[in-house]
Amino acid sequence: MEETNLFENETKWPRPDADLFKLGIDENIFILKSNPKLDEDFFEYAFDFKKAANILTTHILSHPRIDRLDTYFFPIVFLYRHSLELILKAIALKSITDLAEGQLFVKETFHNLSEILTKIEPFISENTGKDRDEYVWLQDLFEDMSSIDRDSDSFRYPFSLSLKRDGDPFGEETKVFAIRLFFEEQTHINLSALASKMEVAFSILNAYYKNNHTDSENYKKYKPIFLEVGGTYYGQSVLGYSYNRKKFGPYVKGYTESAEFLVKYAKLNPNCKKSLFMPMGYLFRNGIELVMKEILFEECSFDFQEAARKVNRKKHKLRGIWNIIESDILNHARPSEDDKTIDHVRHYVSQLHDFDTEADKFRYPTDKNLLAHFGKPLKLDFITVTDFFGELAHFLFGVVLMMSHQNELQADIEYEYSKMQWEHNEY
Repeated sequence: MEETNLFENETKWPRPDADLFKLGIDENIFILKSNPKLDEDFFEYAFDFKKAANILTTHILSHPRIDRLDTYFFPIVFLYRHSLELILKAIALKSITDLAEGQLFVKETFHNLSEILTKIEPFISENTGKDRDEYVWLQDLFEDMSSIDRDSDSFRYPFSLSLKRDGDPFGEETKVFAIRLFFEEQTHINLSALASKMEVAFSILNAYYKNNHTDSENYKKYKPIFLEVGGTYYGQSVLGYSYNRKKFGPYVKGYTESAEFLVKYAKLNPNCKKSLFMPMGYLFRNGIELVMKEILFEECSFDFQEAARKVNRKKHKLRGIWNIIESDILNHARPSEDDKTIDHVRHYVSQLHDFDTEADKFRYPTDKNLLAHFGKPLKLDFITVTDFFGELAHFLFGVVLMMSHQNELQADIEYEYSKMQWEHNEY
């Protein structure tokens, strides 16, 4: 399959009449409908996310480009890691049929793979007893994964915000934010080995879910280390070397381009459109959230503390983030009165926000209270939705380029002016 780049191959731009739910020809239409059996719904999602991860990994390892080995790493690892979380929860919900008990289970374990595995051990004891070493290998792997990515955010965002308070504990102005980068030091990760371990771990959990344990000992080929260092030159991803200044860029590139690759893959393999829709949709949705936060933190006029306070209040809510950055975008773009592009974009953002306010519609079959997202069937058009995402992503990427260029010019002007002032004073 050809190399793909969302921002090289075709021009996309927000349209005045864009409608996320517009339906076209029958061959592109599919129906989202929740399964009343929660465990089966989680299990299906798990397979879809794992499949997407496998497709992307196969692509970049068979068509190696150094930049994509480094940037696609983030969405690939998220997809694999999320598939494991989903299938672990499927195993749990197969045994926990009471809604209140299920809600308590989700609340107590959250995204922590190690905690979830511990909680479900009584449900899979018949299988783990057949090969205890296999289960211990899985325990060790998940403990290592949880030490790096306990909350399932290390591969979705470039950093987390830590908070301390000075003075009045209830005053908003006393909040002081600091960045904790997820990857600070340059590290060469064996991507090929990582993907193989994820596949083996998923296979073990699949057998646990289906209660058909096999005698496969593939796990013995790999160390239970999540991010193992090493690998061949074209089989490794390099992290932590370019994030000092532009922290969001590699994530934005990885998520948006990998989403676009899945779109092209599904168009060539139409039977995959529905199975790849949720992982593809999440990659796009997260890429859009990331680029909006890139504009906020790296290009808008706010200082870091002000930007951090604003984003801390809005979390993942796209409309809220857009409302923060819109005026700065307009100040840079200075559109004519008859240019309605910003109105069109606002409509895109509002539609996506209303559909996926909590950033969970594309990740899970239910909300955090295990209430189904699609209890009422929803028809969607694959082409309509993917074009919608692509048009919004392309616009926001263009905004970053515009604002970055203008900010650099302004910085050069200010530098030259200060230099002249210094020279004048010295004279």
